Amino acid sequence: MIESASDIAKEKGFSFYAFVNEMLELSIEAENLGVSLRSLIDEHGLLKAAKEAGFVLGLETLWYEMANIAFEKSKTKTSNSWVESGEWLAKSYISSGLEDPFSVFKHDIESFIWNTSELDIETKKDMVSIRIISPKFSEAYTFLFAGFLESALKTFGYTKFNKDISRGTIRIKAHRSKS
Repeated sequence: MIESASDIAKEKGFSFYAFVNEMLELSIEAENLGVSLRSLIDEHGLLKAAKEAGFVLGLETLWYEMANIAFEKSKTKTSNSWVESGEWLAKSYISSGLEDPFSVFKHDIESFIWNTSELDIETKKDMVSIRIISPKFSEAYTFLFAGFLESALKTFGYTKFNKDISRGTIRIKAHRSKS
């Protein structure tokens, strides 16, 4: 570990002492802010992963309002866009060369979706169960997001859907056929 730190210091043009001193200063500053360096690194990694997966940050109320406007104007076209996006995202995980693309997709969805009271994605053998509750979701957003999730699951090979969707609540259960 010391050799790695020394190598990084050299790459950055620091002496080893200056590099270690800066790391200690940053650690103290983070603690004074009430966070740890680990949590800052984890949060940066989360934002980087979200960006690489094609997500963008936006104002929550604006996002819901745009979903409502688009859904009112053309339910079919808007729904198709969300379905295509779910399929595209799932395909990007499948084609990434990951050993278990669905597990990474599941982890990322659980990490990237911040605006829910409850979000549970459970997998057991060849079954997946998704439960999302958010009083903030508009009716249009709820149905669009459910379509996004269902199409992603279909792309991962899940079929035989059992759904219960209403404003602010998404419950989806699906089974994957053994290949």
